[in-house]
Amino acid sequence: MATHRSEIAPARSRLRIRAILGLAAVAILAVGMSVKGTFAAWTDAATMQTGTFATGTLDITLDGNLVGPGTANNPGTWTNGSFALTNLVPAESYAVSFPVKNNGTTGLKYTLTGTGSGALAVANGMQFAVYFGVTASNAGTEANGNRVGSCGGSTPTDGTGTTLTGTSSTFATDRVLAAGVTETVCFVARLNSSAPNTLQGQSMTASFLFNARQLTA
Repeated sequence: MATHRSEIAPARSRLRIRAILGLAAVAILAVGMSVKGTFAAWTDAATMQTGTFATGTLDITLDGNLVGPGTANNPGTWTNGSFALTNLVPAESYAVSFPVKNNGTTGLKYTLTGTGSGALAVANGMQFAVYFGVTASNAGTEANGNRVGSCGGSTPTDGTGTTLTGTSSTFATDRVLAAGVTETVCFVARLNSSAPNTLQGQSMTASFLFNARQLTA
């Protein structure tokens, strides 16, 4: 039986389509094999987080006063009303002691200096002495003019005390206090035994600075 031209054409078309589809399949397979991004890639990550960083405190207190670093009390002034004496006559003295504490969380060292203001802050006027680790004691009476103050039994005499003027005088340098540690500081104020008549009826005030700083400063 003879094959008609109309039957041959569709057969050739089908063969052509199959060939094209076969070539497309080969091309897709080739592309798929050459593109690495089509494969899965496992990943992992790790993060380090720090602990808390916090500052310490440096806080020196006087007899429990001026507590709190970084506040209005740091720096601040405490008036020790008990360290005062009236109706003094030459050679009389008075002593007072109180605790100085490192109320902070880090060690400190402090320098103690003093200044004076008033008519008795002159040569042959008021003298001051400072002792550490001892307490104050006082004896005598105002009526007899024989009041004597001492620190742990130590009583300053002319030449052993320091006259405080407007210029700063140093009583101690770099005294170390660990965190939470307290030490007793004792002061003696004495009117020079050679105080002249011109100093009668006069007065003065003294100021003592406890200048604290960190140990590495």
